[in-house]
Amino acid sequence: MPMRTLRFYIFLFLIFSLAGCATLPEQPTPLNQTLSWQERSTTLAKLQTWDITAAMAVHTYADNQGGTANLKWQQHGRDYSILLYGPLGIGAIKIYGQPGHVSLETAEGKKFNAASPELLLAQQTGWQLPVSDLFYWIRGLPAKGSPSNMQFDSSHHLTHLSQAGWIIDYLRYSAVNQMDLPTKLTLENSRIKIKIIVNQWEI
Repeated sequence: MPMRTLRFYIFLFLIFSLAGCATLPEQPTPLNQTLSWQERSTTLAKLQTWDITAAMAVHTYADNQGGTANLKWQQHGRDYSILLYGPLGIGAIKIYGQPGHVSLETAEGKKFNAASPELLLAQQTGWQLPVSDLFYWIRGLPAKGSPSNMQFDSSHHLTHLSQAGWIIDYLRYSAVNQMDLPTKLTLENSRIKIKIIVNQWEI
């Protein structure tokens, strides 16, 4: 096995060994019930750096197939690194880059480049994941640049979002460092449904 590939698998093992132990507390901090949506959205928009570990379940309607994946997402400003392990049988992949330039690396050390993560995933894996919009959706915000319809709970947490052909339902929030963040959500369009359960937010 090439040394580059061996290092990549060791990296995977360490990440997911840690991720299995680092979960949100069993007795979570109560959510903030008093903020307006304007206050929430302003605070969430300022969140530009995070480290997320999550589990994903995917179901495609055309062939009635499903699969699961683990996700490790590190974001710093507009630079990001997303590690997916086991999605729909395609193995481990790492996506990293910034707006306008994205790279994808396989566990075998093969590297591919494209202008967007969506294009790169579609070209190399056939898998659909709206990464650019998820930069906003994962925080409980509508993405910039396209119309949206939103619904809220009584405490002004976003609970339902329709945007860019996707329907996003927020099923659970957790308080993280005095900020309410999504920890369970689903994304669905006419082709695919994705469920994301966040085990850990680090901000």
